[in-house]
Amino acid sequence: MTAAVRRYEAIRLQADFIGRLDAACAAPGGAALILVGIGRLDFVNWNLGFDGGNAILDAVAARLEAIFPGRSIDEPWPGKFALVVPGIDAREAMHMAHRVVAQCSVPHVVGRANLFNPPYVGVALSARGVGGGQLLQNALFAMEDARRQTLGAAQFYDPAHKTRIEFDFRIENGMRESFETGDHFRLAFQPLVALDGSGRLAGFEALARWNHPELGLVPPERFIPVAERSGLIQGLGNFILWEACRHLVAWDAISAAPLTMSVNLSAVQLAAPGIEEAVEEALDTTGADPRRIKLEVTETALASDIDTVARKIARLRRIGVAIGVDDFGAGYSSLGQLDHFGLDFMKIDKKLIQGLDADARRVELVRLTIALGKHLGMELVAEGIETEAQHRIVAHLGADLGQGYLFSPPMPARDAEDWVRAGKAAPGAAQTIADGTTARSNPSASM
Repeated sequence: MTAAVRRYEAIRLQADFIGRLDAACAAPGGAALILVGIGRLDFVNWNLGFDGGNAILDAVAARLEAIFPGRSIDEPWPGKFALVVPGIDAREAMHMAHRVVAQCSVPHVVGRANLFNPPYVGVALSARGVGGGQLLQNALFAMEDARRQTLGAAQFYDPAHKTRIEFDFRIENGMRESFETGDHFRLAFQPLVALDGSGRLAGFEALARWNHPELGLVPPERFIPVAERSGLIQGLGNFILWEACRHLVAWDAISAAPLTMSVNLSAVQLAAPGIEEAVEEALDTTGADPRRIKLEVTETALASDIDTVARKIARLRRIGVAIGVDDFGAGYSSLGQLDHFGLDFMKIDKKLIQGLDADARRVELVRLTIALGKHLGMELVAEGIETEAQHRIVAHLGADLGQGYLFSPPMPARDAEDWVRAGKAAPGAAQTIADGTTARSNPSASM
């Protein structure tokens, strides 16, 4: 069968599916369309080949048939499943969607791998004047919105979804233009401060900032997810790593003591082939000391195929860089899993740090986290420190480094250079971030 014939067959199957949707929409009581996509299939295909990806899809299809026995499960295009349910309301449809999320979020066993591929589910209802094609488009918008929320989510169609997705399209195009011209992206640097009483500057975390001439200042929480979905994260991640290494080397000439540079590594970057080569190339080209580069991965990334991720982390550590978990406490991993990876440091999530001065139970939780992290040989970083009380508590509990607005928000390179020359933090000092706004008006985000 030629490619043209296969494409014709796929189009015909989609047309047949929309025809059935038309009939369902026209029937008394209308219909709901539940669309199911499977998260992180690329990760499986990259690491286990397409046989692994197909095994996941087969397993999801079997689970859907078990959840809804007797109902027809369509696959209008590869990797997406559809359930058409006549005569139900939005509440019933969302209940069915949440059942899909719950059942299909249970890890799949493929060979010897335990794979976490939670679904993203979109739900739409037919209405007067809405045919099958429009119903499908509405469900697609809802499914895409669910995919952007978190691992494993269901979303009911809202017209605002279309507006958000169209704006993301503008963001993606703007990012591509910025990459081509080499303009608009810059790094901001947030200090990491020793909590041993010295106030010593230990290093920085490098964070991407984007100020586009038409879109304006786009916050990282808007453009980084778009970069991950569009494949632009590799280029953006390489830019951040290279620029961070370049600044570290330049600041060595004016720093009284060696500093470290922390760089975020997204789950997509870690999963993709070639991350080890990209890190080596950045180090070799800039001359940065790998022992002073700290790569931060999220708990989400560690909740993936544990054995595959552990092998990648081991290869990165052999290069000489330190690897740690960012935002620990967000709820995806356990300390037992962290021990499996042999990580070098842990950053305690700011949600645990904020409120320490008013919550004794949270103090105890942070104390236990620090103690167990120390037992595993990790350096402990408390992020999100905003008050002197929080500063004193995390220092007393044994955290090694602190980061947060108490010391400084992310700042431009020229201001970070002043910190490098001083070599010491000035807690509570007024600082501005890269776009010139006050610290609290623009919270930092990963990358």
